[in-house]
Amino acid sequence: MGILERLTRPARSPRERFADQVLAELRRLGFTDAEFRPTQFAIVCECGQDAYSTLFLSKAFTQYQRNPGGDRKQFVREFVAHSLTPPAQPESFADALPDLRLALRHAARGTRTLRRPALPHLDEVVLAGDVPLDIDSPGRWGVSAEAIFAAAHHRTLARADLPSSAGFFGPSVLHVPDYGGEQLVSWVLLEGWLAELDEQVGGRAVAFLPSTLMLLVCADEPRLVEQLFELAADEYARTPRPLSPMAYTTDDDGRVVPFLPPRGHPAHPAAARAARRLAVDVAEHQRRTLADPRLAEATLAARPDGSAFTSAVWAVGTPALLPAVDLVGVSVPGEKVFHVPWALLVEADLLIEEIDYRPARFSAVPAPSAASLGYLRERAVRW
Repeated sequence: MGILERLTRPARSPRERFADQVLAELRRLGFTDAEFRPTQFAIVCECGQDAYSTLFLSKAFTQYQRNPGGDRKQFVREFVAHSLTPPAQPESFADALPDLRLALRHAARGTRTLRRPALPHLDEVVLAGDVPLDIDSPGRWGVSAEAIFAAAHHRTLARADLPSSAGFFGPSVLHVPDYGGEQLVSWVLLEGWLAELDEQVGGRAVAFLPSTLMLLVCADEPRLVEQLFELAADEYARTPRPLSPMAYTTDDDGRVVPFLPPRGHPAHPAAARAARRLAVDVAEHQRRTLADPRLAEATLAARPDGSAFTSAVWAVGTPALLPAVDLVGVSVPGEKVFHVPWALLVEADLLIEEIDYRPARFSAVPAPSAASLGYLRERAVRW
């Protein structure tokens, strides 16, 4: 920032400076996904275990102002630590039952949240109010996980009426914002719910869930779907609570499935790019969360024709857990990296799936033979 810009920019108010200190403390603790909301005078941050915390600052700021001679840095640290204390789990199934509901989160394994796969790279979790249930809930309550999920589906369905804030953009695009934290994007998991919107949007319903705070539904009209992919991609990129850039619809049996248009469909490139974007983002969230140096980085890149592909680098001779990608860069010490299709590594029997990871990770053979490496070199991608 230049001197002139520093001199001419508006001074930050005391409230904004306090928010800056809280944000700085959150980032010191490793919470990089935090957003200040001036209207609410609050900070929303992802606090782990599939939950978000909202730190309302008004009361703390008043206390902060009343004690100008105190240790303000310590005050901020204690405020943040107290705000991020995990909420208590319900004592019994009967206590939790009235408040059970579903939520959709990025796929993960290794957290203590009760979850199960719902859609590619997305899991469903159960909330009691705003509290994600932990994996000990079934044993602690003496009920099965299946019974808990069934109850959450039933309770969610009972309240799954479109809010008054829902409205149409034109005749065929339904916009449903989630101002009340209802987790309404999870309603697409409810049996028959998405299909019931067919009549409202004037065709087979296609749903977009770019954030946990927004649901978009349109008719299966090729150009319209193409436009919605672009809109959803923009929202997914800018929201503090991204969920998926993909689209979802119902199959002939009424089950919710990814919307995967065939080649030649105007939305095919956008759909393929969105699926890869989600796969990379979930794999990277896993890598950051677990902080295991063996987890290889997943990246998204574009070919000259504009199509997208995912890639990761395998450093031969180094322990590696690779994500499932389109292309793998094979890095042999002393040689230039060359790239091969994922299927080629599978064919050469150089990968072993590690079942403890979700999203999936694959360990590469630590010391491949010269013949195996030669086989890969011969079939490397020519750019």
